[in-house]
Amino acid sequence: MTQDKIDFQKMTEHLKVGVFRYTPGTNGKFVYSNATFRKMLGYEAEDITDLDVNDIFADVRSFAALTRKLSQEHSVKNHEVRLKGKKKDIIWCSLSVSGVKNEKGRVHYYDVALSDISTKKKAEKEVKESQEMFQTIFKNSAAAITVTDGNERIIAWNPFAEKLFGMGKKEFFNKPVKELYPPKEWRRMRGFKIRKRGMLADIETEVYKNDGSLIEVNVSISVLKDSEGNVIGSIGIMRDITAQKILERRLRESENKIHIILDNSAACIMLIDDQERIVSWNKFTENLFGMKKRDLYLKHVQELYPPEEWKMLRNANIRKLGGNHHINTRILTKKKQKIDVQLSINVLRDSDDRVIGSVGIMQDITEQKRVQAMLVQAKMVAEEASSAKSLFLANMSHEVRTPMNTIIGMIDLTLDNEMKDEQKENLIVAKEAADNLLGLLNDILDLSRVEAGKITLENIEFHMPNVLKSVVKGMSVLAAKKDLKLSVNIDPNVPELIEGDPVRLRQIFINLINNAIKFTHKGTIDTSVKLLKTTNGIAELHFSVKDPGIGIAKDRQDQVFEIFTQAESSTARRFGGTGLGLAISKRLAEMMNGTIWVESEEGKGSNFQFTGEFKVIQQKAVPDDSETRVSSGGEISLKDVNVIVAEDNVVNQKIVVRMLEKQGCVVAAVVNGQEVIDAIEKKKFDVILMDMQMPVLDGLEATKIIRQNEEHTGKHIPIIALTARAMQDDKQRCLSAGMDGYVSKPIDRKKLYEEIGNVINKENKNG
Repeated sequence: MTQDKIDFQKMTEHLKVGVFRYTPGTNGKFVYSNATFRKMLGYEAEDITDLDVNDIFADVRSFAALTRKLSQEHSVKNHEVRLKGKKKDIIWCSLSVSGVKNEKGRVHYYDVALSDISTKKKAEKEVKESQEMFQTIFKNSAAAITVTDGNERIIAWNPFAEKLFGMGKKEFFNKPVKELYPPKEWRRMRGFKIRKRGMLADIETEVYKNDGSLIEVNVSISVLKDSEGNVIGSIGIMRDITAQKILERRLRESENKIHIILDNSAACIMLIDDQERIVSWNKFTENLFGMKKRDLYLKHVQELYPPEEWKMLRNANIRKLGGNHHINTRILTKKKQKIDVQLSINVLRDSDDRVIGSVGIMQDITEQKRVQAMLVQAKMVAEEASSAKSLFLANMSHEVRTPMNTIIGMIDLTLDNEMKDEQKENLIVAKEAADNLLGLLNDILDLSRVEAGKITLENIEFHMPNVLKSVVKGMSVLAAKKDLKLSVNIDPNVPELIEGDPVRLRQIFINLINNAIKFTHKGTIDTSVKLLKTTNGIAELHFSVKDPGIGIAKDRQDQVFEIFTQAESSTARRFGGTGLGLAISKRLAEMMNGTIWVESEEGKGSNFQFTGEFKVIQQKAVPDDSETRVSSGGEISLKDVNVIVAEDNVVNQKIVVRMLEKQGCVVAAVVNGQEVIDAIEKKKFDVILMDMQMPVLDGLEATKIIRQNEEHTGKHIPIIALTARAMQDDKQRCLSAGMDGYVSKPIDRKKLYEEIGNVINKENKNG
């Protein structure tokens, strides 16, 4: 070992920096390394001698670059590189390298001094990341950020600040920050002494936009200081709260209005806590109960009711239902006086669905109940009088009509015999008068029945075009006597087979056509029907009878449908009649969910029109093979089988009902399980079709209740599930609940008919 090497080792062994010597070249070898260097990389002394110098560089290219630089300059200072420890960990180091030359002037080896700068590099990285994050936040923040210098002038701002204030670089740069505030607000900001405090958050104030308008903002300010504590500027963050403040003002105004409304409301309003104690109320509450604050505060609400009324309210399960409205009950005043009230209760729940109280609203209905009782009594008296009048009139009309038929018949028989011209003429006049009287009596009888509620419309299938053609054909004989023609026009869109009352439809047409013939001297009377719309299988039809007759004055057109009224007083003298036909037609049209009216002009004719609703059976009345009657389970026909369908979807309900009616079933339909339970208590049904999911009470629960009730009656009504839930476990749930059959949706009508037949057949065998 040379003296130089010994001196080098002694000099570097105990240094706090890493030192090593290596030979030149890309495959340079370690000549010497001190303990600090070896510890830094995690090597032992014997390990280093087996390594090439490039083995400790994390990036071989960085060693090659260092080698090239040394070949040119022979030394480097503070060269930052990444070295690789024995355990492959990366250490950032700063290298200073000097070449040691031999006596020939050539580099014999390189001496390296290095220090660990990993901590420094980590700090630099964190600072850089922090700066980048700040820049990202600064540029993309949804709040306006401004930076001011020590003289309170704006030197930096973010894009949102430009958007908020409507300013650009020209307006912002070097702008005194005080110019952003109205003078009054700037003085208020100064009063916070922010420079002394260092920071102030959530100050609500106002600032100017570039156009001079004011906006409300929330401001937070942080003071910037140097290392010696001197103020060098500040950062301000502003959020536009104009909309929020407007909302708050509206909310306050709304709350004030609510308080005013509550205090001036003619209803008792109380807030009840979770323990059913009164915690808040309005002024009317004190007046209604005759109580003061000390009487009401924390009073249990039960004490406001007579025992029987409280029991009724308890049985209503209001907490479970979430509320109940329009409950007629009674309360007790402070003097124990009972008052009739109408009560509405809404249960209050928190976000976890726990009951936290309720709101009760009461209205004093004492006077209302008294008046109501009087009105009911008066209504009963009036209805009895009206009914008695109508029934009397109907009976009398019927009794008078019977002998009139005899009179007319005898006149007709007599007219067939030979007699003098004068006698025949007298009998013809008498016959016409008798016919008119009989027509009048028929109208009176119909009108009295309508008013007495004794007429109800039939719902039977009929061929609508045939009915209209039949009426026109029958009336054409009467029209021909006056040399008039009748035409009929049927819109091809009108369904041919419908359900309704063909007799009453004919009656309206006969009345209108008869009037048209009576008031028309020449020309053609046109009758027509067209389809207005079809909704859920119900067709709205429009009918009209148009004539070129004498017409009706505008101011008299609304009166022609009133009882015993005609357009002119002279009409009865000229043409006869009393106007009852139109009055009856009006009532019949209304019973068909329609209306009747006339469009007319004096001297140019009239167009009487009416509408009605009819259930569509078939668009074209042709045979339908799909309607073949089916039987199942022992050849049981479905004709006259009484079925109740529970289905809350109206469209599905109509589909099922129509399917069943085509097979001759008598069908009733309801929308929930509770209505099924109520219906079967009033009427006997052969089978129930039950949807699983329905409001109020679903199919499964309804079935369980029905089966429980049957344990006491000993009866059994078949129940078939009719549901879109078609998994096997759904079927099992239905059967487990007590159902007898199961049909899934979409409905296979053959399967439905078979299932009904099966359960009925089974029931008959068991019975």
